[in-house]
Amino acid sequence: MPTYDFSAVGFLVLDVLGRYAEDLPPPGGATFIDEITMTVAGTAGATAMDCAILGLNGQIAARIGRDAMGDFLAADMARVGLNLDLLQRDATVQTSCSMLPIRPNGVRSAFFVPGTSATFLPTAAEVDQILDARIIHLGGTGFLDAFDGAPSVELLKRAKALGRNTVFDLIQANAETVAKVLPLLPHIDYFIPSIHEAAAMAGDTDPAAVARWFKARGVKNAILTLEGDGVYVDPADGAPFHLPSHQIDVVDTTGCGDSFTAGIIVGLAKGWPLRDCARFANTVAAHVALGLGSQGRLTAFDDTRAAMDSWPLRELQGELV
Repeated sequence: MPTYDFSAVGFLVLDVLGRYAEDLPPPGGATFIDEITMTVAGTAGATAMDCAILGLNGQIAARIGRDAMGDFLAADMARVGLNLDLLQRDATVQTSCSMLPIRPNGVRSAFFVPGTSATFLPTAAEVDQILDARIIHLGGTGFLDAFDGAPSVELLKRAKALGRNTVFDLIQANAETVAKVLPLLPHIDYFIPSIHEAAAMAGDTDPAAVARWFKARGVKNAILTLEGDGVYVDPADGAPFHLPSHQIDVVDTTGCGDSFTAGIIVGLAKGWPLRDCARFANTVAAHVALGLGSQGRLTAFDDTRAAMDSWPLRELQGELV
């Protein structure tokens, strides 16, 4: 029996966020805003953090610099109980970092330093430890220069050979990302991109068509987040379905996709049907959207589970088929 509920592997970044900001300050001047914060972020980092907040026993495999930014990330992840044995430190490259001005509608822009995410590459012994978990989540393909390609494919192949559930997400995908993603698809049980990222790779904007495109290339369960329109799921078994998001006042959408993935992982760890996993994931993402940064207002599993049944839902804008 594996030691951990999950291993999160890949993209970890420190986000420095401010709300609300529509324009850069004038040269030499300042713009006063309501709030600035720092959070653990990234397609592996934020997902791991949220899974731990929701009560799972997990570890993260990623790389940070030997700098104050890396110290913050390590301390905050340790605070929620994540195992950091696989957290590499690089003395030659700074920790991956983003500055994110958040607009009044919750949409973000980014200034980004790739930093240590581009140099992350687990050793053979570290891969063995990564696989000591029931669920293996790979996040950040396209930003993991050293790990993209054959090393990522080999990790997922070994995970499937051991009977692990594999979960996959990426960030800032475009048509060029397809070559890196295609070899991974036959080894992915749960593919959880945003519709924008998935559409850029599939060359189609219709969620049903996009989901079919990925399933035809090996993905077992295609789960497409649709921002305010909820989620579209084309499962390995049964008919596709479309679930609405919660009716909330959005503060910041940063980390919503990563938190949605965390919700799916939590549901899988608890043995729930995929529809319940997706409902819970919507609620996790809603908690994150209520605050600034990748953890937002996310607190604990029981509160989130209760909100899944009590918070109002948006009306679906037409059923997707």
